[in-house]
Amino acid sequence: MCMRKPSRVDAFGNSLEIEVYQNPESFLDENPGAESQLVDVAQDAFSKDGVPTEEDAEDHLRVPLLVTAKDESGECVGFSAVSREGDMVYEEGLAVRDDEEHDFHGSCVGSTLLSRGVMEMAEGEEVLGYRTQNPNMYACADNCFNLEPAPDEEIEMLDEIQELGNEVDPSKEMDGAVMRKAYADIYDGGMYSGVPENKEFQEFMYGEDGLNMNFEDGDALIVAGEVSETEAAHSMASAARASDYEFHENGEKIA
Repeated sequence: MCMRKPSRVDAFGNSLEIEVYQNPESFLDENPGAESQLVDVAQDAFSKDGVPTEEDAEDHLRVPLLVTAKDESGECVGFSAVSREGDMVYEEGLAVRDDEEHDFHGSCVGSTLLSRGVMEMAEGEEVLGYRTQNPNMYACADNCFNLEPAPDEEIEMLDEIQELGNEVDPSKEMDGAVMRKAYADIYDGGMYSGVPENKEFQEFMYGEDGLNMNFEDGDALIVAGEVSETEAAHSMASAARASDYEFHENGEKIA
């Protein structure tokens, strides 16, 4: 589950509003200020200057489903962008503002946004997937759902994982659940200036006794697992209860 950190919400307020957009392109066209804020959030979430580019960030926002979190001043502080790859629900992008003043990363904001997007997109039982170099993204999704690969467990959904990898980028080699050199020709090998630190999953992804991903080569992990609308609703409620923030949607408190 999400781990609480010492609260830093006093200077900010402790309420975040969740908004769900079924037609993000129309919303963004009509609200260029919101799009600019979301691009800033995307760029702030990564540790490499200029990553993602403004154009790339905008492309990842203009997907079938966009879920945002806004603070009490109406400024966007996080988003989840969801689409489909083949028959799977695909997490295109999950980003939460990272700064010294606000502890959004340590307060289950990402888990709440991820769960809300899956809850909206899933139709019955589905397969959710995503691609990442970031052990913290893996941890966030692990807070919400049972996904593969997982430490010390056999991969039972390898066919689905490799199918997703081929949908995302058929030009790349799949080695088990690892897409080799996924970012070799994008952003000089990856979205980050170094491997993001995570005590629980960094060794699993990059260690020799784990998946043995090579960060410098631009390797990425393809993750997949069975989800449902009901499971996502429970996950969202759990994340919201564990957070230092109160989440609202349409004026109603979540959990």
